[in-house]
Amino acid sequence: MKECNYAQLAKNFKLKRYFVSTILQFQIHRALCTRTGQFIPGDPSRPLHKCDIYRNPEAGRILTRLMERGSSAPWAQVLQESIGEARLSGDALRDYFRPLEEWLQSENLRTGEYLGWSYDGDYCKFSIETAGLQVYGGFYNAAVRGYDVTSFITLLVASITTTVLSVLRLR
Repeated sequence: MKECNYAQLAKNFKLKRYFVSTILQFQIHRALCTRTGQFIPGDPSRPLHKCDIYRNPEAGRILTRLMERGSSAPWAQVLQESIGEARLSGDALRDYFRPLEEWLQSENLRTGEYLGWSYDGDYCKFSIETAGLQVYGGFYNAAVRGYDVTSFITLLVASITTTVLSVLRLR
């Protein structure tokens, strides 16, 4: 999936459809592989990424049952009847990429790679204060205090200035 932020996902219907279809693809693939006996959760000799359902009669029957309903019933109901799951879940993605995740974890331990961001006390301090955020244990959380008038006017002037400058550049 292409990189995106949550605001793009909330506004863009095509991106939502792509996101949901990717989750469903892995979820259905996992159900088909489980039903055909090619994937057994927790068994390293039968990982999900090595499952091949090509020309498998049982997988074909399940897919037929899934597809023949079309839009005649709610998707959650069709999914429940076909694969036994009624909700979207990212667990199938984790199952599929588990060998890669485990390799990355061991490789990061081996090389001493640090994951994440460490807060050094001054990094982006102005941005944190301007946004009204506080830092708790290295994470940014919404501040308890409200905006005072000076902060509000500063943010308002900055927003108006940015908007005006971007409009002038477009001309």
